[in-house]
Amino acid sequence: MPREHIIPQSFGVFNPDLTLNCVCKDCNHYFGSKLERPMVNQSIEGARRLQFGLKGVVGGIGTKGVTPTVAEGDDWKGARTQIRTKDHGTESTEVLPQVGARRTPSDPWEWVLAHDLSTEFADRYAKESQFRIVGDRDEADYERIVQKLIAVCPTFVYGGKMNPPCSGDGKVMLYVETEGVSRAVSRCLCKIAFNYLAFTCGYTFALAKDFDDIREYVRNDVGDTTERVFVKNKPIIAQEVISGQRVTDGHILAIEGRPADSTLEIQLALFNSIPYRIPMTRNYIGHKFAKGLHFSLETREVTELRTMYAGPDFDPSKLI
Repeated sequence: MPREHIIPQSFGVFNPDLTLNCVCKDCNHYFGSKLERPMVNQSIEGARRLQFGLKGVVGGIGTKGVTPTVAEGDDWKGARTQIRTKDHGTESTEVLPQVGARRTPSDPWEWVLAHDLSTEFADRYAKESQFRIVGDRDEADYERIVQKLIAVCPTFVYGGKMNPPCSGDGKVMLYVETEGVSRAVSRCLCKIAFNYLAFTCGYTFALAKDFDDIREYVRNDVGDTTERVFVKNKPIIAQEVISGQRVTDGHILAIEGRPADSTLEIQLALFNSIPYRIPMTRNYIGHKFAKGLHFSLETREVTELRTMYAGPDFDPSKLI
């Protein structure tokens, strides 16, 4: 059996290296290509991983689910970008070849990629409208975009070059928008949750028929995507709930068995960004328990979270 990592290695390598050895080669390959790859390329967590030096590209042409755009600069705001991190951890931003248009200076720019530029797009803008061309990698590419714009919009008149939106340090603010949790990303989150269930409670427990439904959803893409993954209204870590301050950028995994409401639930936050609740079963009849792990992005160490139940004499100040 190959090693199946609890947290996919594309989201960091940690010590100890927490893995399962109960996943066959075919399933391991399937998880990597069909679930983990979309999670890297189509989720807000996939974009955040680049901030921590993990190699990859987000936002390129054909990207689904997540769109990084320029967040500043009057001539550039809203233009689509591609974020890239290379092997040595250097992050860079590339503006995709595209055209922006607006009717008046008070209107927001509407951007269209160069290969999607059409007469239908140009027809929406009168002769007095303004256009911007960005994303040219060299003079030849730039000239091709200009000629294509002239072909669909004969009234276009060249007016000169724009100043870059970057400040003195060469950096630019980006806005990253996501379309929500896609089915593939939802299944990957459930896969991570199921791995942690098997790691914490044992392989035999994870094979119980109560988990057949989520197992079929993860491995065979069977079942409805609703009622699978929920976004929590509050952070997972109690200190953050009480203090209102962020205490980590690391990954968080927690499991809770609640026989009172027949629920066994995983809570998960990659880069402590979006906290998710993932019910594994609504037929839980075991004992009450709670456990958790923290994966530090600074030290790359995995440590156990301290868990406790809040009774009538609970003092929140002791957690800070």
